[in-house]
Amino acid sequence: MLRLSILTENLLLVTVYYSRTANSVFPSQASDGRTLLNASAMLDQALDKNSFEATVMIGTQLCSRRLLQEIIYCVGGVSVFFPLIAQSDRYESEESGQFEDLLTPITKERLTAEVIELIASVLDENLANQQQMHLLCGFSILGFLLQSVPPQQLNLETLSALKHLFNVITNCGLAEVLIEDAISHVFLNPLIWVYTAYRVQRELYMFLIQQFDNDPRLLTSLCRLPRVLDIIRQYYWDVKSRVSVGGRPLLNPVTKEVIGERPSQDEIRKIRLLLLGLGEMSLRQSIAAGDIKALVAFFETSQDMACVEDVLHMVIRAISQKPLLASFLDQVNLIGGCHIFVNLLQREYEPIRLLSLQFLGRLLVGIPSEKKGPRFFNLAVGRSKSLSESYRNMRTQPIFSAISDRLFKFPQTDNLCATLFDVLLGGASPKQVLQKHNQVEKHRSKGNNSQFFLPQILSLIFRFLAGCQDASTRIKILGDLSDLLDTTASNIEALMEHGWNAWLAAVVQLDVFKNYETKSLDEIEANEQFFMRSLFCVVLGYHILSVKGGWQQLEETVNFLLMHFEQDGIPHQYLLHDIFDDLVQRLLAFSSEENIFVLQPCRDNTLYLLKLVDEMIISELDNKLPFPASSSDFTLVSLDLESYKDFSSALQEVLREEANEQPSRNPQDLKQQPTNDEDFSDKWWNLYDNLWIVVSALNGKGPSKLPKSSLSPGPSFGQRARGLVESLNIPAAEMAAVVVSGGISNALGAKPSKSVDKAMLLRGERCPKIVFRFVILYLCKASLERASRCVQQFISLLPYLLVVDDEQSKTRLQLFIWALLAVRSRYGMLDDGARFHIISHLIRETVNCGKSILATSIAGRDDSSDSGSNSKESGTIHSLIQKDRVLTAVADEAKYMKFLRTDRNRQLHELRAKIDDASSTETNSIKAFEDEMQSILNTIVSSDDSRKFAYQLILEEQQQNVAEKWMHLFRILIDERGPWSANPFPNSAIRHWKLDKTEDRWRRRQKLRQNYHFDEKLCYPPRSVPQEEGTLAVTESKYGFVGHIPEQMKRFLLKGVHRITDEGSSELNDSESELTALKASSSEEPTDSQHSQREREMSDHKDIMQERMDSPSSPETEESEVLISAPCVLVTPKRKLAGRLAVMKAALHFFGEFLVEGTGGSSVFKNLQASSNPDPSKSGPKQRSSKWNLQMEMESEKGPVPDNSEAVNENAHIHRKQLKILKRHRRWNIGKIKAVHWTRYLLRYTATEVFFSDSVAPVFFNFATQKDAKEIGTLIVATRNEFLFPKGSNKDKSGIISFVDRRVALEMAETARERWRRRDITNFEYLMILNTLSGRSYNDITQYPVFPWVLADYSSETLDFNKSSTFRDLSKPVGALDSKRFEVFEDRFCNFCDPDIPSFYYGSHYSSMGIVLYYLLRLEPFTGLHRHLQGGKFDHADRLFQSVEGTYRNCLSNTSDVKELIPEFFYMPEFLVNSNSYHLGVKQDGEPIGDVCLPPWAKGSPEEFVSKNREALESEYVSSNLHHWIDLVFGYKQRGKPAVEAANVFYYLTYEGAVDLDSMEDDLQRSAIEDQIANFGQTPIQIFRKKHPRRGPPIPIAHPLYFAPSSINLSSVVSIANYPPSAVLYVGIVDSNVVLVSQGLTLSVKMWLTTQLQSGGNFTFSSSQDPSFGIGSDVLSPRKIGSPLAGNSESGAQYFATMQTPTENFLISCGNWENSFQVISLNDGRMVQSIRQHKDVVSCVAVTSDGSILATGSYDTTVMVWEVIRARAPEKRVRNSQSDSHRKDYVVSETPFHILCGHDDIITCLFISVELDIVISGSKDGTCIFHTLREGRYVRSLRHPSGSPIGKLAASPHGRIVLYADEDLSLNLYSINGKRLASCESNGRLNCVELSSCGEFLVCGGDQGQVVVRSMNSLEIIQRYSGVGKVITSLVVTPEECFLAGTKDGNLLVYSIENAQLRRSSLPRSSKSKSLATG
Repeated sequence: MLRLSILTENLLLVTVYYSRTANSVFPSQASDGRTLLNASAMLDQALDKNSFEATVMIGTQLCSRRLLQEIIYCVGGVSVFFPLIAQSDRYESEESGQFEDLLTPITKERLTAEVIELIASVLDENLANQQQMHLLCGFSILGFLLQSVPPQQLNLETLSALKHLFNVITNCGLAEVLIEDAISHVFLNPLIWVYTAYRVQRELYMFLIQQFDNDPRLLTSLCRLPRVLDIIRQYYWDVKSRVSVGGRPLLNPVTKEVIGERPSQDEIRKIRLLLLGLGEMSLRQSIAAGDIKALVAFFETSQDMACVEDVLHMVIRAISQKPLLASFLDQVNLIGGCHIFVNLLQREYEPIRLLSLQFLGRLLVGIPSEKKGPRFFNLAVGRSKSLSESYRNMRTQPIFSAISDRLFKFPQTDNLCATLFDVLLGGASPKQVLQKHNQVEKHRSKGNNSQFFLPQILSLIFRFLAGCQDASTRIKILGDLSDLLDTTASNIEALMEHGWNAWLAAVVQLDVFKNYETKSLDEIEANEQFFMRSLFCVVLGYHILSVKGGWQQLEETVNFLLMHFEQDGIPHQYLLHDIFDDLVQRLLAFSSEENIFVLQPCRDNTLYLLKLVDEMIISELDNKLPFPASSSDFTLVSLDLESYKDFSSALQEVLREEANEQPSRNPQDLKQQPTNDEDFSDKWWNLYDNLWIVVSALNGKGPSKLPKSSLSPGPSFGQRARGLVESLNIPAAEMAAVVVSGGISNALGAKPSKSVDKAMLLRGERCPKIVFRFVILYLCKASLERASRCVQQFISLLPYLLVVDDEQSKTRLQLFIWALLAVRSRYGMLDDGARFHIISHLIRETVNCGKSILATSIAGRDDSSDSGSNSKESGTIHSLIQKDRVLTAVADEAKYMKFLRTDRNRQLHELRAKIDDASSTETNSIKAFEDEMQSILNTIVSSDDSRKFAYQLILEEQQQNVAEKWMHLFRILIDERGPWSANPFPNSAIRHWKLDKTEDRWRRRQKLRQNYHFDEKLCYPPRSVPQEEGTLAVTESKYGFVGHIPEQMKRFLLKGVHRITDEGSSELNDSESELTALKASSSEEPTDSQHSQREREMSDHKDIMQERMDSPSSPETEESEVLISAPCVLVTPKRKLAGRLAVMKAALHFFGEFLVEGTGGSSVFKNLQASSNPDPSKSGPKQRSSKWNLQMEMESEKGPVPDNSEAVNENAHIHRKQLKILKRHRRWNIGKIKAVHWTRYLLRYTATEVFFSDSVAPVFFNFATQKDAKEIGTLIVATRNEFLFPKGSNKDKSGIISFVDRRVALEMAETARERWRRRDITNFEYLMILNTLSGRSYNDITQYPVFPWVLADYSSETLDFNKSSTFRDLSKPVGALDSKRFEVFEDRFCNFCDPDIPSFYYGSHYSSMGIVLYYLLRLEPFTGLHRHLQGGKFDHADRLFQSVEGTYRNCLSNTSDVKELIPEFFYMPEFLVNSNSYHLGVKQDGEPIGDVCLPPWAKGSPEEFVSKNREALESEYVSSNLHHWIDLVFGYKQRGKPAVEAANVFYYLTYEGAVDLDSMEDDLQRSAIEDQIANFGQTPIQIFRKKHPRRGPPIPIAHPLYFAPSSINLSSVVSIANYPPSAVLYVGIVDSNVVLVSQGLTLSVKMWLTTQLQSGGNFTFSSSQDPSFGIGSDVLSPRKIGSPLAGNSESGAQYFATMQTPTENFLISCGNWENSFQVISLNDGRMVQSIRQHKDVVSCVAVTSDGSILATGSYDTTVMVWEVIRARAPEKRVRNSQSDSHRKDYVVSETPFHILCGHDDIITCLFISVELDIVISGSKDGTCIFHTLREGRYVRSLRHPSGSPIGKLAASPHGRIVLYADEDLSLNLYSINGKRLASCESNGRLNCVELSSCGEFLVCGGDQGQVVVRSMNSLEIIQRYSGVGKVITSLVVTPEECFLAGTKDGNLLVYSIENAQLRRSSLPRSSKSKSLATG
């Protein structure tokens, strides 16, 4: 540190005697030599301050001490240590590895840690340094620098030091912002750490986890899940992808040795798990849609299986908590549903598939039942009424179909089976589930845990079962399922609802089904068969027993099985028999305790089961029983009469109890057949036996104890009716009517839309058909024992079966009796006749029990057949059987049999159709589902790409800004005034300069800035460059940026840039290509990610903003919402950059995509559109206004999207390579916009130019269409107005602006014209306004502002402005000035004949790109542009701009030269000087080209030339004739007949509207015309259509210092009422008030009296109003202000400044011993704010003219720049701590936004200007330093010629600076660019130096008692004004150019115009006038 010692002082003990206070602090500044004031806080403001004083004892030496932290603060703060980090690279190659020259040697491994410890010590408990750290974005720079530190030095010691630094900032006042900066830029910056050792990275992320755990808010803002996934994908991968970083070892940029590698794969995984721990913490804290989208996109695109597996583990672990799962599902639901994760199941790596299945299972289980709708399953929840309905609606949950299709593409494994059960049962991990799965007992012991969590997964289990080849596995699955079903009824219901179809589909594919027979089976097959039957039994048994309508499931199951039996040709009776048998046994088992058969729904379902068994018996025993109608070919004819007679007689025999009589031998005996019991195995008879028990139980005769109600014969009619109502859900009254009418089938038939409850219909049959069929079957086929038992059971049931007395029962009874007789006839002789007796007994019991029925049937028949007779044989037994009834019954049975077969076939046919239809529907449904899912996934992936790209843009912009900040900071540290300077000021270094684009309010660009990348080759002839071949064209100047930097530091810088460009996924860009040299010298082989580009249309901006709100880690805020975005070209003089402009609420943001070659016409937008959006169908106006179609600067891991526009991409690729040296991101504060103009580009109204109020250069955007330009411009204006003047606010709306379209521009031109006529504005101002309104722009060099030649005399020694010949004829165009040459033009015009081209006078134009570059050849960036235009070299020397006279003469004589001038001729002398020593060539006469040869009257001075030229422009001759030139260029003579008459016609392509470019289809022709327009000149937009008026006459008295300085005299002396009289230290004027501060800090405010009779600020006077100026009464009476001045300070005007804000006016006071400055209200004199940031007395203060910025200088050698809050619209002040905005009382921000260093002594004087973007500080060290105001960039230093301390300085808006030194009493005049212009003696000590309001005059006052006025161009004395012999101590110049001078004895001298009657016309109160140039 070269200057640290200057600020350090010896620490001496201060011996003080204090009187009345104990704990006091007495700084040496708070002394008047005899007493010391206490600096400790006053406990009571009301106490007498004298009680806090100490007396200085005799012999005591006053001194002050400086803490090291304060010293560091004053020379640059913490940033001075940042270059030390560069030393880490320096010692990497040293063998010793130690700093031997240090007291305590430091190993190289400790170096970085030591530097960080040093930074921490400077920050520790030092708020000022902490604020500076934040102000400088210190942690972002620190992170940037650490990226370049060798990994060996990023060790645990370094990490420990960083942790210590973190702890330091955690306990500081700015903890909140600094912690975020530290984490985001250092700790969570993988670019720094990715190559470090594993233990370092592990410790790092464990530290981060701890911090995020301590403060979850940090996690929300900095490390959401998307960020974690991005880091993993990019840095902690297992499989390298295109976006991966770290794929190759890190090489030393110089030696190419390997200096770092990634940790091992296993270590990387451990780090990844730690990172995922952060992700899990983020999810546990809150889940946003952006998290889900990032997760889905990661799963969709990542090919890194290990990463995907780890992420899945993390997510499954996270959602194991129910609240988190619910939140997770809510977000999943918002973006599409659970199926967005289904594609994970098609990964080839099985663990991922299984984990994904678990993950999906957790999600699907967690969905609330009310949400399990179409969003998730596309199927409403609820149990199906029947299987047929399931098939009818077979759009079964497509998500499970999708899961199934993906899973079963791969081989089936035990792990898959285990995972399926895990999902089904909600288990843990696959291994745990597999262990659990192998122990069935665990399922049984689980209780509620055995419940199915996700029954839909059963379909997958059954599919697995169907495809499983291992019988033991199948048995295991079936057994487990059976056990699980047995545990919980809900499982059975779930299976039937969600898996029964799948079970049936699976079971028919099993071998055990296909080969189901009663043959002998091995043990495995038997077990599988058993479990299969068991599953059928459990499910169907439950439905029969407990489910209303359960018969439907039974029927549909039978139908499905029968259908497959038919299709496969498999016998069905065995399986169905076993199913029925199992069901019956299960029912009987349940009925052992209670007769379940009399209860509903079991009774109805059992009746239907009996019907199905009956149907099976009929099917199986067809033609084997004598039961009528059992044969399919049975007819009525077969019941012949003989047979009938035999049976009738046989019945009579039976009834006569002829038991001993042998059967008659008749022919039928021959037909008797033996019983065939062997046809039926025991299990068949077991079924039938059990069915008898069921039938008995149905009729109340079961083996168990029956309820009392069952003792009655059966349900009554009313009970049956009620049962019917219950079953059908038909209203009771309606159903009663149906039942009474006896037609249930009729009722059902009348309502075909209702489903028929077949089981309910069976209720009416008290005697089911199967009962009679069983009896016959047993009598025919069973053994005698079984037959006898059957008869006994049947006889016991007869009372219950024969209770219904209806026709159907009568007929069926007669048929049964007839059938029994037939059986006895055929089978009676079996078993030695025993069967005969059994049958006979049964017949008798049947007849006896059914007598009443039989009797009524006979009576009914007799009545019906012969109603007239009364038969006496009605009661005889002979007539019990009537043939007609038997025939009827037989016919009914035949119909019934046929109906059964037909109905069953119909059901099977319908089922096939439904299945086919359902299969087709399901296929379509699945396809639609897949399409929808893919669409959602595409949207999500695109949205996440947009998020990543938006984040990438933000990151890239941040990196760009950090790089800029570091380069800016580094230059400050190493420049000639920096602490690390190797070449301290003053020095002889040659510095090169270029134009600074800063504009003042008159649009003058007066300043130069240092050109750090000057091309030294341009200073030498082309063939004699003293450099080696291959040297880069663009290098640092020898004494420039890195001139004397150690080589090691150079390498460090290069490496830092290299790391960002190659490994940081974004290019580092410095403004205006200032990193070119560094990048070129560090160019290495780029990584894969550098050139990999993915082109994808970005999603709607709403999606992006949603993600940004979801992901607070994004730096974007609500003010960053994009309102509109459009493709455009940013046009600057140096280059054209194609990209997109986004209008946000608080800013304009431009992102450059590629450089534009050529004119940048319409073809650019085709390329821009093609590169952004390969699909032309997606383009359109909506897209333009709502979407970002930005080039994706990242690569999906799936690879790049193919692009058809190869040529475009190739060009874009080249352009993007060039973009690396450019600033791609540009951002402008929307609150700083002051005007937006709709203007032209290439003669088309497609451009918008935006102007700013804070000296930022205007920006020029060219859009694709006029509509775009106007729409964007209008929105910018509206957004700006809303931002500054929100709706509902009470702010003054006068600052609202309008969009300057053509109408508004014309109105503004009219206003400016009137102001010019009234002489409110100058000629220069007016011409700049007209240029701006006519579309002329500094940005577009093809339409540069145009000014006239005003002088014609370039040969005289002096100029005589009174001679007209001195001036050019402004009524003629340049081409007509010379009469001889004009004859050539006129002849051309008259004789020109072309059918397509109109006649013209001049083939060239007065303003074109070539003309501008001709004039500005010597000034960068125009030098480079000139060389580019000339093919990379300077034009021939004789054609270059070398002489003003020669150029003008050429304009008069050359027929191809009619050029006018440019604005620089009137304000910028530097363009005339070859200050950069370019080798411009040698003329033919051997003379080299150097500076421009000036006219004799310029005396060889460019400044004099420009001054005279400007004076000529403002001369009376030009003022009187300028309107003629305006008519030619901007007015009515520009076009049409007046133009022809004025000989003012140019080539047609220079005029707007001459050609319609939009309608041109030929791109080549269009491009050619655009090139012509761009290169050969464009006529300005026509502003005036009528003759322009002449300017009004001059008003000399309006500007007395210019026209009549002698008219000003001392007019009055006012005594300031101070007792005793004291010197007036300060005089200021604000709003017609005079502010006075006297010695002793007494403030008073008085009125400034002027005679104002007219409105609008004009003055008229009469003789009675003399004097017209004077001091009036007090506005604020005298009062004490502030704190006492420091004892070592000299009181003066530099301690005070007035500050005018829109709401209130203030006085700024400094110089007190508190080291503070104070803000004092001029309304009441109270102190509203006191700010203490300086480390010593504040020695001077300055305020900008608009009151928006304040600057303070101090004894601590620093200058601080502050933002005035109350004077500005409420904006986010990023640079200030958040606490600034909390207190509305603040006037000035509590924290400075710049701390400017470089001086070696006290700051004595300041100047600050927003317009000039400059802060100038003078110091006691004899130097003056220039810094830029906006950026705080060091510009230059000036040294007083004699080295004397600078006492005072004054600077004019015209770029003139005057320095005054007391030591030699000299005044020195400098240009704003540092050139010394003049000097003089002041003839006495000056106490005050002020400028006139116009800036043209310097007014001085001092000990001589005189007021002296000098010219600011030459320091010549204009006028001396004598005083009254009093020392003048303060001075101010009023807007009316009066002087108010304060004197040492307390008087105020008023100098004003002597004779008021001279004021014949209006006198403007202020010469300040706002230019309309920018609205």
